[in-house]
Amino acid sequence: MPVISIPSRAAIHKAVAALHADGALHPNGDTVFLTFADIPAMDVLAFLGAWGLMARSHGSTIKLRGEAKTLAALQLHGFHRLLDIPPSSTNANVQPAKAPAVGVLPLTPIATEEQQFQAVDAICAIALAAVDNAAAFIPALEWLANEILGNILTHAAAETSGVVCAQYRPKQQRFDIGICDMGRGLLGSLQPTFPEVRSYGLAIDKAIERGVTRDPAIGQGNGMAGSYEIVRLNGGTYQIWTGDVVYEWNMGRRKPQFQPMPAVFGTGVMFSLDTSKPVDLASTWIASATGAECLFLNTQTEAASDSGLNVAAECLHTGGRAPAKLLRRKIQSLLPAMDGEPLILDFSGVKSAASSFLDELLGRLAAEDPRGQAIFDGPVRIQGMTPTVQAMANVVVAQRLGGPIDRTTNAED
Repeated sequence: MPVISIPSRAAIHKAVAALHADGALHPNGDTVFLTFADIPAMDVLAFLGAWGLMARSHGSTIKLRGEAKTLAALQLHGFHRLLDIPPSSTNANVQPAKAPAVGVLPLTPIATEEQQFQAVDAICAIALAAVDNAAAFIPALEWLANEILGNILTHAAAETSGVVCAQYRPKQQRFDIGICDMGRGLLGSLQPTFPEVRSYGLAIDKAIERGVTRDPAIGQGNGMAGSYEIVRLNGGTYQIWTGDVVYEWNMGRRKPQFQPMPAVFGTGVMFSLDTSKPVDLASTWIASATGAECLFLNTQTEAASDSGLNVAAECLHTGGRAPAKLLRRKIQSLLPAMDGEPLILDFSGVKSAASSFLDELLGRLAAEDPRGQAIFDGPVRIQGMTPTVQAMANVVVAQRLGGPIDRTTNAED
């Protein structure tokens, strides 16, 4: 019965080494206890998720140990749900998670195209609500996530699902994505086509070359190379692990680093992007090779044009600034693509709202737009407000800008 301690702030090679040291890296049906000192980063979380699915498919049972706070956070990151681990299997009283944390994509299995597209949309939705200048940041994010998740379905040949997880860290202005599968790995995928590639390190080098694919009839070979290019231009961090090696590139180092580790199944990738430095795909070779259209933003804009945004449906509550801030950022990201059509902000169903909510949503929306209060004369049209909510909205906008929004607000009859 292996008991594995995942080291505090473990890098991926250290987490792999911990599993290897206790004989759990290649599951054989044992019960495995994982002990966590803290919440793993997205690379370790993605690896343990994919490894856990493989372990369960081999008859292993996974149980968790750690501080209650750590185990609760793991649950919010989807670890329990993915691996079907009940709270009773832990040594702490962990209550069932009610909902994912804001800015987090919990561990999500990827075994079908539908799961791939849903995960990509969920990643983009986090950015749309949480990242300033999201409209500029999302296209490269969507392209990167779509390509690497697509590789799981196209190239991994894994018996169990791959996984993806993501988290936005606002204080650091970083968007982290971890992706992992337990398939044949880069060497197994590329060597039949490139017999000169005889090590996992060389397989990584080959994989990030533009135009390299195991089969041109299946793909163009731009996914890994394009994602590497996006991270390089963004100044972020790019990490790949496969077989017995981890490759890492970040802006703070002159040369990429290779780190040996015990051999694992499959391939994993972790991206950490600087959200303050969006990458314009149109200025890269990616746009000429694959196109730069952002399907997520197009879909969101079309939906907003057709039916507007309903405040009650978009926000968990109207009692404070946090949900209003997420909705305001979404509005600010969609407005440039509306092509002159007004964006309807519908308050139907909102019977009451805190002044702080209205100030964060409407007051700051006007204050941060060059048009000021005139934003409510056409670009944004408000409807469905009760007289009480409208009166409060007029007050907060007046405090911000010196004038009410009565003339642009359509109160409920």
